[in-house]
Amino acid sequence: MKIIINESQLRLIIENEDKDDNLLDFTPFVDVNPIKWDEMFERLNKKKGDKYDGYYIDGDVKLHKSNVTELKYLVEVRGYLNLYNSQIESLPMLKYVGSSLFLRHSQIEFLPMLKYVGSNLSLYNSQIESLPKLEYVGIDLDLYNSQIESLPKLEYVGNDLYLTNTPLSKTTTKEELRKQINVEAEIYL
Repeated sequence: MKIIINESQLRLIIENEDKDDNLLDFTPFVDVNPIKWDEMFERLNKKKGDKYDGYYIDGDVKLHKSNVTELKYLVEVRGYLNLYNSQIESLPMLKYVGSSLFLRHSQIEFLPMLKYVGSNLSLYNSQIESLPKLEYVGIDLDLYNSQIESLPKLEYVGNDLYLTNTPLSKTTTKEELRKQINVEAEIYL
């Protein structure tokens, strides 16, 4: 399979090479079939001597109801990431989402690297059991009816924290959570 990029896309890649530490800017490829993103990254990275750790997209990514199952090199989405009802099973390197992250009814079971979500994080009805590195959620953290058992590094939620019908809601209290996490508004157990 050949992957064809036009000259302006290649120029954007070259211009953006030095902007972000070890991440390749894939913003020009948002309209390319996302199934090809990892393959394109592997080829471009190999040509550059394996100097990149992954790629980012400076904008929104809408993959709801898509047939993509894995984006193994996606590290950052600077807009929102919508994976509602998607087939994605793995985002092993995702660390940062600048706006909202929607994983309602998704197939993802683990987000091992996720640290920051600038706006809302919705894991409603998801299979995720832990967010081991999550530190910050800018607005609402909705874990309702998910499998979350722990939030070991979470420091801040800018509005409400929804934990109703989760394993964590059965093992903690609002007071214990407030000692660990700065929740600006309500905690729902």
